[in-house]
Amino acid sequence: MAGALLIGIDVGGTFTDLIAYRTDTGAVSAHKALSDRRRPDEGVLAAIRAAGLDPARIGLVVHGTTVATNALLERRGSEVAMVTTEGFRDVIELGRTTRLVPGTLYDPYFRKAPPLVPRHRRFTLAERVSTAGEVAQAPDPAEIARLAVAIAASGAEAVAICFLNSFRNDANEEAVARALGGTLRYVTTSSRVQREIREYERFSTTVANAYVMPVMAAYVERLLGALRGGGCDAPFYTMASNGGLMSTTTVAAHPVRTMLSGPAAGLAAAVRFGAETGCPDLITYDMGGTSSDVALISGGEWMLRREVVIQGMVLRTPQIDIHTIGAGGGSIAEVDAGGALLVGPESAGSTPGPACYGRGGTHATVTDANVVLGRLGEGQTLGGTLEIGAEAARRAVGRLAERLGTSGEAMAQGVVALAVAKMAAAIYEISVARGRDPRDYALVPFGGAGPLHACEVAAELGIPRVLVPPSPGTFSAFGALCSPLIKDRAVTLLAALDDTAAARMQALAAEFAAGLREEFRAEGVDTARFETMLQLDARYLGQAHELTVTLPGEFTAAAARAVFEGAFAREYGRLDSGRDVEVVNLRVIGRILILAPAIAAPAAQAAPAGRRRIWLDGAWTEAPVHRREALVPGIHLHGPAIVEEMSATLYLPPGWSLALGAKGELDLRHHDVAGRMLAAE
Repeated sequence: MAGALLIGIDVGGTFTDLIAYRTDTGAVSAHKALSDRRRPDEGVLAAIRAAGLDPARIGLVVHGTTVATNALLERRGSEVAMVTTEGFRDVIELGRTTRLVPGTLYDPYFRKAPPLVPRHRRFTLAERVSTAGEVAQAPDPAEIARLAVAIAASGAEAVAICFLNSFRNDANEEAVARALGGTLRYVTTSSRVQREIREYERFSTTVANAYVMPVMAAYVERLLGALRGGGCDAPFYTMASNGGLMSTTTVAAHPVRTMLSGPAAGLAAAVRFGAETGCPDLITYDMGGTSSDVALISGGEWMLRREVVIQGMVLRTPQIDIHTIGAGGGSIAEVDAGGALLVGPESAGSTPGPACYGRGGTHATVTDANVVLGRLGEGQTLGGTLEIGAEAARRAVGRLAERLGTSGEAMAQGVVALAVAKMAAAIYEISVARGRDPRDYALVPFGGAGPLHACEVAAELGIPRVLVPPSPGTFSAFGALCSPLIKDRAVTLLAALDDTAAARMQALAAEFAAGLREEFRAEGVDTARFETMLQLDARYLGQAHELTVTLPGEFTAAAARAVFEGAFAREYGRLDSGRDVEVVNLRVIGRILILAPAIAAPAAQAAPAGRRRIWLDGAWTEAPVHRREALVPGIHLHGPAIVEEMSATLYLPPGWSLALGAKGELDLRHHDVAGRMLAAE
């Protein structure tokens, strides 16, 4: 692939970001184009055109996308049918006994969102697999044939097959899938999507997978068709929620695994960034135009979770533990009927966008508030495409200020302060609430709006250090090129953790690893760098929920118990050492790292510093404005100051200092009033 261009793409709500990496020179360039929510593939093509790339020179395309997530959130998926075991038709509607939507526990008017499959398209078959995995009753072929006719007549475009105990034996599900495959293009089974115990979680995940299958397939087909038509024959991969890459074949079969596609790429970049800067303990803070995503990286490894709840729907798939809130640069600020200021979750997006974009937006947003405060300047260009109009921002924020009888500057300060508080609270949830001190970590802000608020977010939590990577506004696109190909297999064991179980797990791990390696080979992937990771879902005997832990390649029952109890003590602050440990699921993850480009400092350019009026402590003052490309080694800045670049803007408040690191990172430190650097205790 000598001389080839490797392309990493992140499709966001406002911008589509692109990183181009030349394998012959190691040069990295960043580019942005406006996203198109109705046709996200158009944003990808626009970014390639904006970068002026020759499609024939592209050797690899990796991208993160929110297509599946948006289809689920906005209920724009397919008409889907469900086939399940007789008597279990309403499992996906009954769900759990707890309310899964935050803030609704005491709401007497709360109504659950309707299931993705209405009751008239939930079909049942007389079939049964025992808890031991024996086929007690196979479905009648004549009944399956009648079922196929009924599903076709229902108008369903996709079907989810979810049978009881199919995680033990998938024979009945596969028999029905083969029969329905002749009638419908989109057929998925629970044993392929989520082969683990718990029928509600398995059924809910499988139905969601079927719901977004046609949407994701159409998107990938359009994008691939356009790339191929333009002369690009490069391999094409999509980011998965677990931080790995998925082939087009895998995406078509398991689109539900792309629900955290975009945010996952940012964490892959952060792990690489931490390794190169010698800082393996990080809190990532990705603030884009629509939302903010925060996550914790400890010892160079991200945290994993087994499920996510989206609008009351449980999706149980492997995924990075990311906490998302509706506070981005485009988040709309408003005053409610009681006179309280609100920020988000509704966003102005890219169309029409914040008022300052000059694209017809009239609502005041977080970005407009920063313009009013002078942190973003009149005429400044965002992402190389949008020129800021300060007067439009002042009008939008001024209308809110009039409602509360205050000044535009005070209102803007309140909007930013509320957004900062929401983001700090999100970081609190993934750190302090889980027994981790945020002061032990460095904050890594990225996304177009991350560096603009990072120091204030860090100060709220007592975090003394902020590390801003090169080209933070396209950091997630860079992360797509740092990600490995990943596949996984799991099995439910439900066995006591003893020497017999450990020996069985070792044998299963070897079998699964061989199978995963063969799957990669079948897709034409070189497996020379294939490696595996073992995960265990375990709990004390009698408990209802389990913890996921990572095991070494070779382990004993005692070693596995020690790893589990270490995780249990961190999570709950106690141990039940006298109780047996039960193994619920064993999971083997196969990974192949295809490329890991180095973090590179941007090329230095001569660019004079300017000055701009900013609103600070209730008055206007002047602050220096620097171009990031003009910063040189040895430079030392003190706040207040502003650093601008193509993809993002950094605001350095009073009490903070800035130095340029060896990899081009901006190393920000918080000082107290006496000028002494604050240190984590």
